[in-house]
Amino acid sequence: MRIRIVSNLLVIGFIKFALLSASTFASDKAPFKYVWGTAHHILPKTHSDESGYFSLCEGNDGRIYVGTAKYNHNAYLVEFDPVTTEQRIVIDAHKACGLDAKGFAAQAKIHTRNFVGPSGIIYVGTKQGYAKEGDNSKYPGGYLITYDPRNDKSSNLGMPYKEQGIADVVADEDRGLIYVVTCEDQHWMKYDVTNKKFTEIGPMLTPYATTLVGADGKAHALTKDFHLATYDPATGKVIERKIEINGKQFIRPNNSAIPTWNLATDGHTAWLILMNDATLISIDLSSKINKVTGLNHGPMLEGEGPDSRSALTIAPDGKIYTLISVKNKTGFGNHRLHHLCRYDPKGKTHEDLGVLGVKNPDFFNFNPVNGKKPPWSHGYHTLPDGTLPPLHNHMALIAGRDNTLYATIIYPFTLLKIDTYRKQPNDPSPSKKYFQKIHQQLDRIEKNLPQLTALGKLAAERYDRGGLIGFHWFGTTLEQELIGRSGGLMHIGFDRPWKEKKLRTDEEKAQDIAVLAWDADPKPNELKRLQNIKDSGQYLLGFGSKRNPNLAEHIKLCDSWVDSDTEAKDLSPGKLNHVMNAVSGWVWMAEFIAAHTRKGRMPPVWKSWVMKDGRTWSDRFFRKTKYHKEFSVPSIQEGVLGKEYLHRIRSQLSALENTQSPVIHQFAKTIAAEKRAGRRTLVASSGHMVMNYVGKFSDSMWADNVEVHENLESQLNNFKQKSTRNGLVLRLGYFGLSNKIDALFKEKKNRVLLMTAENPLPEFSSYLNYPERVDLGLAFGDACVPIEGYPIPLFPPSGVVKAVAYEALNIEILDDLKN
Repeated sequence: MRIRIVSNLLVIGFIKFALLSASTFASDKAPFKYVWGTAHHILPKTHSDESGYFSLCEGNDGRIYVGTAKYNHNAYLVEFDPVTTEQRIVIDAHKACGLDAKGFAAQAKIHTRNFVGPSGIIYVGTKQGYAKEGDNSKYPGGYLITYDPRNDKSSNLGMPYKEQGIADVVADEDRGLIYVVTCEDQHWMKYDVTNKKFTEIGPMLTPYATTLVGADGKAHALTKDFHLATYDPATGKVIERKIEINGKQFIRPNNSAIPTWNLATDGHTAWLILMNDATLISIDLSSKINKVTGLNHGPMLEGEGPDSRSALTIAPDGKIYTLISVKNKTGFGNHRLHHLCRYDPKGKTHEDLGVLGVKNPDFFNFNPVNGKKPPWSHGYHTLPDGTLPPLHNHMALIAGRDNTLYATIIYPFTLLKIDTYRKQPNDPSPSKKYFQKIHQQLDRIEKNLPQLTALGKLAAERYDRGGLIGFHWFGTTLEQELIGRSGGLMHIGFDRPWKEKKLRTDEEKAQDIAVLAWDADPKPNELKRLQNIKDSGQYLLGFGSKRNPNLAEHIKLCDSWVDSDTEAKDLSPGKLNHVMNAVSGWVWMAEFIAAHTRKGRMPPVWKSWVMKDGRTWSDRFFRKTKYHKEFSVPSIQEGVLGKEYLHRIRSQLSALENTQSPVIHQFAKTIAAEKRAGRRTLVASSGHMVMNYVGKFSDSMWADNVEVHENLESQLNNFKQKSTRNGLVLRLGYFGLSNKIDALFKEKKNRVLLMTAENPLPEFSSYLNYPERVDLGLAFGDACVPIEGYPIPLFPPSGVVKAVAYEALNIEILDDLKN
């Protein structure tokens, strides 16, 4: 008996020691690795229950777009800037669709996996929420909505199916088709962009099905029976085939088997995981036989109760990432743990990278108020070492173009940024360094907003007293950039008053402002000209670098000076001055317009003549209207409009760098090879600023500029004379390529490198014949900043974007020639 008692005491002592050891171990170190993410609380006013769904994507501009759910009220798409961490609403679903319904009738969710087209347009759909007790309202159906970051515009494309929400949207921009999956009944629909009609494709799909468009243009979706439905837009026919995984039929085992799949870069392999099964599957969408084949690649993670919600993504390097939560059986805390897992298709290896942990647990105030936790804040828990991991549900995962991962977590609604696997080039290219300098300069201009705002206010006051803003044509880019531009002030230029010139009084002329700018050293006679202008009584507003000693006397003569703060010469590859003067000029113009709105005024701006009624708009107001009477624009506070323009320019330039750098490098190699062969490249340019920078600076080593506008026969004839047969031509255009100019290139058998934006007009569609082009990424019509109460957007990005694209190309050419 004593032996038994002693034995029992030993066992009890051992258990106590084990528990003490486990407790000590738990407080010191977790038995698993962590994957750390920085948490950002999604704009609180955009969701009601700290909730969102699968709506997550990275735009061409590198910004992250998150859809929200505000039950019984509305749904929003929120833009998150990874650089500044600022957030703003870019889609207000009810505003975009002209709705004011509440309750179950409201558009309560953006649930779709956001789709980003090559154009940069973001496609989403709205969905119903949940009816509260006593709410008898009827849900009308969801809407297909797009957001275009190029001009900050959201558009309602209509309702695909009455009383059905939208679960998925995918666009095939090349073919003018948009595929939609509805919910709750999973109709497979297509929208024809040309005729603006929805039609049902069929068959019925599995819940939360999503469409994949293969490299061959065929669209694929999983049916309710887990067959593969394939739609061929060339024939308009659908085929349905069974899927075999490792020789066994692929079936839907239960109602929780919600598939998430994505397309590999090969354009035909779909990688798939189910919500409640950690097994990774690949499906060959290009299977030619009457059945589709696939492979089982084993579990991404071992664990009890796996849960993966729209959380499979393929990184740029082809590796597959997913989030899977499993029950915490480690003895270190309890509840569930969310693991980040990775599969390498080349090495055929699985990795459990670790458990998600929040790097900044103070991102949300979880502290109780009056003894109660904040509502809807129960989605995180604390482990014994103090780490804050997600508790209940992740909702989406994407890999950005630099391999940064973003996940959404609910309760509170969180965007988690994971930069552990981010990839940065070891040796950035010259053009990448140039883009970095550009963004640094844009930051500097934003810091200079107070000066530009004050100058905008001053110019608005002088304009109101009858003064004109004009130029004396010193041959610099800003003069050309500000005059006659889409979204720019209509009555700018001393020869463009809003009334007959002879009716202007001396008092009004005394309010005139002369805008002067220097992209480089001044010409010998300019100081004398400047003094004469000063003596005439005009207010002199100068732009240029104070670091250039040759401008010291010019700066003294000007009443105000906007410093571009570039290097004294700014002649080496990577020229900035002309770009920064242009951006500063438009920010100043934005603050000029805003100053008017604070006085209840709105001066007319140009509408692009490429638009259907552009010339009618001009005829209506040009030389006739100082201020609109037809439109009422609310007051815009100081700095807001200038900052909006900077926001758009940053977006445009980031998209240009992110999507067009490979083509820029390719073009540079072609032009450098031409130079080595002893031949120069003819730049067939069009637009405003180009005449004052193409072939003027370091690019003069390889470039000869010839202006070519399709409506000027003299320029067309000049090109014929100066271009050589079979010669290399860089077409530095704006929107599309006119058939007339393309015919000219073909006549001369030119080898053409094309830099231009898209154009929907048939007579400018020849750009489609050049698949390898630098797409300037401009929205048709150019102007990019909408304001409330005014029917057209303001301020063009095209001059700035084109100048940056050209200089990025020039840098790469000269670097190639040097090396």
